Amino acid sequence: MKTIRQIADEIGVSKQSVYKRVKGSLHTVVAPYMHTTNGIVYISEQGESFIIKAFSERGIYKGAYDGAHTEHIQEYTEYTENSAGSGSEISFLREQNKALVGQLAEKDKQLENERTHSREQADKLSDLAAQLAELTRNNQVLLGAEQTRTNPALLMGNDELKQVGFKERIKILLTGKSY
Repeated sequence: MKTIRQIADEIGVSKQSVYKRVKGSLHTVVAPYMHTTNGIVYISEQGESFIIKAFSERGIYKGAYDGAHTEHIQEYTEYTENSAGSGSEISFLREQNKALVGQLAEKDKQLENERTHSREQADKLSDLAAQLAELTRNNQVLLGAEQTRTNPALLMGNDELKQVGFKERIKILLTGKSY
């Protein structure tokens, strides 16, 4: 088990450089081989091999590999080759993501059109309800006028109604004249 500082000293780079690489491009590879104790990050021999291999690929590390690191370097090489092969998957997923974003934008436009249509329909319905209320009031006024015209008893006060007999009311209805 070595610290990041010890690995950096062995490779001949700064500890910040190793730390950035471990937290960046090597994170998924090295993370299983790391643990922290009292705030100090320790990396196992396998993780150290991955770090050394990464720096040697960049031409930074010129030291000799010992036999223990050879197996781990092979694992890292296979991992990076598999990761590079997934580039087509990544591009496929990016294209799929673009298509889905386009579909989402189209659905947003359709939804906005539906909302606009719903608002227009609600406004029309409100106007029709107001017209219905107006027609109902006019109908009630006309009905009241018709009842008053056909029933002369409604024209007369209660006092006159008592004085007019049945025959008189019939005459009023037939002639349309009121006393």
